[in-house]
Amino acid sequence: MRTGLTGLHTDAERKDEQDALLMDVYKQMFIVTYSIMRNKTEAMDAVQESWVKILRKLDTLRDRDKLIQWAKVIATNTAYNMIKRKVAVSLGEAEESGIPLISTEGVEERVMRNIIFEEINKLDDKTRQILTYKFYYDLKDKEIAERMELPLGTVKARIHRGKEQLRAMLTDPYLKPD
Repeated sequence: MRTGLTGLHTDAERKDEQDALLMDVYKQMFIVTYSIMRNKTEAMDAVQESWVKILRKLDTLRDRDKLIQWAKVIATNTAYNMIKRKVAVSLGEAEESGIPLISTEGVEERVMRNIIFEEINKLDDKTRQILTYKFYYDLKDKEIAERMELPLGTVKARIHRGKEQLRAMLTDPYLKPD
């Protein structure tokens, strides 16, 4: 119950707010892991593994207002790590059974490419489009400028700023896999 002007909450209201926050965090983590794994059971496993990591590392969260984003990053990394483990186990079993292996070259690159693409999607629309043209379609800066009807200098500046933003996002300690 609120106490008028002071804005204080009762213990029951505070607990309800915390429960709602935790449920929202859980839902967001499930959405992220399911979008990566495309399997409900595996996504739920990734969420559970992520909760353990969150509980262990909660004291390292610098800004409590970023709990959901932090949890989603942990869930994303957990899902990708689970996929990598699954691929490694599958390849090991195939090798032990004498099944000819397909080349494993590029598996990690594809996983990293997906991680980077997810981070690119967090950038503003124009920067995201420019970086997509640059790194996924291998267009030259001049071609990008022509397609987007922007000055070449603007395209180069956006590429530089976008790369700096990505570097910061990918070197953040909460984004690094375990």
